[in-house]
Amino acid sequence: MTTKPSLLVFGNCQAEHLAQIARQLPAVAARFQIKVVAPHTMTEADWDTRFDPAFFAGVRVVWNQAETGEPTFHRRMLNDRLPSGCQIVTFPPLILLCLWPFSGFDPRIADAKDFVYPWSDSIAASLAPTITGDDPPDDVLFGEYMRLSTEKMPDLDRRLRLDAMRAQATDNLADIKMWDWVEARFRTEKLFHTSTHLTALPFEYLLPRLLALTGDLHPQQIAATQRDAAFLLRGHHGQDIETVPVHPMVAERLGLTWFDPGATYNWRDHAWTFREYILKYIRWEPFMQ
Repeated sequence: MTTKPSLLVFGNCQAEHLAQIARQLPAVAARFQIKVVAPHTMTEADWDTRFDPAFFAGVRVVWNQAETGEPTFHRRMLNDRLPSGCQIVTFPPLILLCLWPFSGFDPRIADAKDFVYPWSDSIAASLAPTITGDDPPDDVLFGEYMRLSTEKMPDLDRRLRLDAMRAQATDNLADIKMWDWVEARFRTEKLFHTSTHLTALPFEYLLPRLLALTGDLHPQQIAATQRDAAFLLRGHHGQDIETVPVHPMVAERLGLTWFDPGATYNWRDHAWTFREYILKYIRWEPFMQ
């Protein structure tokens, strides 16, 4: 039996999601064994076990998520173990911090055995009963959050410019450019569930372009697979297991036309409004029984 060549996807949770989608595409699954190396889930010891040299022996194509700065340990190990002559197609990570400007320090995250609320909110954390020693009624607590967050709202246009600078830097390293597309659409279409978790729309844009550059697929396969991907992603919600609400003032100042102040946001098996999410986050309420 002939072993299929491998398509390796390297990168963060966005790359993992791309691999999950690619496995559902018949032509891709028939042509390749799809493998994933996700540095955020790994330790250095994994290179001696899960990702030993044999793991990379059949790699023919790499969808490689670009990153700026000095190569990390995991990227250096990847570069050392990729077979010579394999095709590498690079794409950027997508990050938009300006939609959640209070992402910052929350000591409870470091202390938690499980990441109960991994997407931090420094204003909400400052009001936590374990920090303040007080737990007022909902209306009072939420009112104080809104007062403080309004008072401390940063310059969002500056935050957006910083996001653009970071994105353009990774675009410069990538075969597929994404920032211009994001900047043109994020106000009118919801592209992000969190600062790094995406709705289906960015995947709908990125995946056909990755397929078009994948050399082991002939043109007819590429066209058919792009159609399959478009059908597969119709009605798909992206990385929506945890969706963090957007602050109403952020939506107003950035002109987010898709924003609905009464919307509910998926959080595991729950659907919460902005107010409900903030109150639960402040109190660090468990949500899985």
